[in-house]
Amino acid sequence: MIRPLWWILSSMFVLLAAAGCDRSSSVAETEEKTLQVTVWTDRFEVFLEHRFVVAGEPTPFVTHITDLQSLEPRREGAVRFDLRNEAGKSIRHIEAGPARPGIYIPELSFPEPGEWFVTLRIPIEEGEAVVRLPPVTVYASREAALAAPSPEAPDGITLLKEQQWKLRIRTESVGRLRLVARLRVAGVVSARPGSRAAVTPPIAGRLLAPRGGVFPSLGDLVEAGQVLALVQPPFSEFIVKLTEAEAQMIRTKLAVDHAQRSYERIQRLAAQKAKSERELQEAAFALATARAEHEAALAVRSAYENAGAIFVREPGKVEGPGLPVVALRAPIGGRIIRVAAAVGEHVSTAQSVFTILDARRVFIEARIPESELGLIGPSPDATYEMPHAPGNLVPILGEGGGRIVFFGAEVDPESRTVPLVYEVPNPKGRLRVGMALDLYIETARAEQALAVPTSAVVEEDGRPVAFVQVSGETFQKRHLVLGIRDGAFVQVLEGLAEGERVVTQGAYAVRLASVSSAIPAHGHAH
Repeated sequence: MIRPLWWILSSMFVLLAAAGCDRSSSVAETEEKTLQVTVWTDRFEVFLEHRFVVAGEPTPFVTHITDLQSLEPRREGAVRFDLRNEAGKSIRHIEAGPARPGIYIPELSFPEPGEWFVTLRIPIEEGEAVVRLPPVTVYASREAALAAPSPEAPDGITLLKEQQWKLRIRTESVGRLRLVARLRVAGVVSARPGSRAAVTPPIAGRLLAPRGGVFPSLGDLVEAGQVLALVQPPFSEFIVKLTEAEAQMIRTKLAVDHAQRSYERIQRLAAQKAKSERELQEAAFALATARAEHEAALAVRSAYENAGAIFVREPGKVEGPGLPVVALRAPIGGRIIRVAAAVGEHVSTAQSVFTILDARRVFIEARIPESELGLIGPSPDATYEMPHAPGNLVPILGEGGGRIVFFGAEVDPESRTVPLVYEVPNPKGRLRVGMALDLYIETARAEQALAVPTSAVVEEDGRPVAFVQVSGETFQKRHLVLGIRDGAFVQVLEGLAEGERVVTQGAYAVRLASVSSAIPAHGHAH
């Protein structure tokens, strides 16, 4: 394979710098062969570069270690290389720390030619991560190493590890998943029936703050039945009748007290034969009459109270019933989303003073095209995606805690759609009434398919592509043929193979590197 000049020159730079020697650029040294090795585990990616190994010669192994959880280079801490050959001879090498963030450069010496097995051990919080590297061929002499066949370097887009760490490139293994085809439709968040209420005064008058309370502000949480404000009507027949009812209640209460004392006195005298039985009966009748009149007065007063009418005293006034007002109570619990008047302002019966919304549970409404109804079952599950969080799919049924409220029984003659309504919990208030959503509704089609996260797919000239990491610093572009889309995953019909590592974070940055006119140096200055 013919190498481009930039690749040969940059490879020489890597080898010379990694070895830590100031070599001359002789023909023999330009022919020195190198190997690249990349190994992925659940926790780490290890990318190694080293020249062909000769027995007895210390060989720099330029080792790049990436933490796949944080996407950061390993910045500190020792690592251990265990070397073992088929004869059972073993050597241990401890590298105290990285020469640069993420890059260790141990000089490993293999005393005998043959095949050696290298294991890299990386201390972690849980104990130790073990990375088993491919066997290393150790040659008996420099001449034998130069005569060995040259490895074929991977072709593709070069992106150095230092660049990948800055861009936080993430790759994941391509695998098979059970995918359910989902229909994507537009949805909108709406308030449930009975969860929105307008508080309107039953009478016109002056708006006052509640007794001992604070006039509600926009955004306040209120409870059902809570007094939000008072309305003091102007002097009118209402006030006269309310005042008369209050006075009648007081008069009848006094009459009851008087009749009770009179009855008790006559009862004592009748026991002493000082009053007749007829006088006792007349006293009892007078007490019963007073009580009946008082109960009637209480009933009238209660009717006014049920209408919200109460009495409040003016500041500084100690005696007397005070001024009549009507209490405005919250019909539901929720958050005040509108305040349309201020304390002291005159309000009318046609004016809504407060609007309350209970958004702890909301509806998500969608309309299913008539042509797609055959794909959807009677109780379809769904996920939704909010505009500000693309790719974050939230389940509705099951762990989402929602339910299907209504799946329309008739087709709208104008839009040729059927309504589908879900009710979902909204404890943190992230779903705002009126918000537009993307809804992904489950259909009856499901397959066990090769799949990748949708974040791995990039549009290029109207065609989907993905980028596969074929070695530590080399990526290849693949044109894809896609199938089922299921939430955050999409089926790949052509373009990828199971087990390949595809870029799932930073794919667009790799694409920019692929179209850049600048050719990055394929090597490092260590």
